[in-house]
Amino acid sequence: MGAMRSRHVLAICSALGLVLALLPGWSSAQQGAGSANWQAGPGAAGDNTYVGSVEAPGNAATLSVNRIATISGWFVDTSAEGWTGADAVQVFQGSKDAGGTLVTTATLGLNRPDIAASLGNPYWSSAGWSATLDPGALPSGQNTLSVYVHTPAKGWWFTQLSVVVGGVAAGGVAGGFMPGAPPLMTVSNPLPEQRVSTKGGSIKITGTVRDPTSGPKGIDWVQVWLNGEQNSDTASQIGESAVGDDGSWSVDFSPGAFPAISSNLYVYAHSVVTGVTTLRLVHIQIIDRPL
Repeated sequence: MGAMRSRHVLAICSALGLVLALLPGWSSAQQGAGSANWQAGPGAAGDNTYVGSVEAPGNAATLSVNRIATISGWFVDTSAEGWTGADAVQVFQGSKDAGGTLVTTATLGLNRPDIAASLGNPYWSSAGWSATLDPGALPSGQNTLSVYVHTPAKGWWFTQLSVVVGGVAAGGVAGGFMPGAPPLMTVSNPLPEQRVSTKGGSIKITGTVRDPTSGPKGIDWVQVWLNGEQNSDTASQIGESAVGDDGSWSVDFSPGAFPAISSNLYVYAHSVVTGVTTLRLVHIQIIDRPL
């Protein structure tokens, strides 16, 4: 009798597995984009009853440092009644509970009638989520992104994907230019109203610069012009500088090559993230005698 009952149980389980496998969308719900392997995160409790995927960007996608990227997908807690079961989605570089960095927070409740249809539950038509991501806030090269979904009764659960952050010409997933504030720049030498001598040789015009969201790596050039705006007929270009990892920049200036007059330095910095240029104007005195 016991053996017969066991065989009946096995037969029922096998049949149930076949039915689930044949349900429209069930297989894709289990596999999804990226790993779609929902793992226990901070405060996690209870059974793993989750389906969902990260649909964009694809795993191992390349993100251009100067373009908006969208990270999006869907999620359902199949034990939830009357809703999808999630009340927050956060994206971390690395892991939330192991020193990772929060890079964006998603909007939930986006319309996904395809998910409701494939899983056979009309309450799951709002399973979509989407967030805007600034690739410039990530280190260059390969990054692991962790997508954390919060359920009120079971805490945080997550899945991961890998992306590669490349330069301006990296191609791959790319949206519009990142909106944002202009570059933040300082000019530390020369200071306003400082005198520089035609008799003293070359000096260095120096300072620091960074993009508000992406730091120094978000700046692709600094240019210095004398006595006129960039590319104007009256201006002389002093030079152009790349930006160091610490945000420093430097341009050589030879006062002896120019008339000894009251002058203005026009210092420009360009953000590769936003496409915005910042201008700093520094008034100096070029004199024809030693300091």
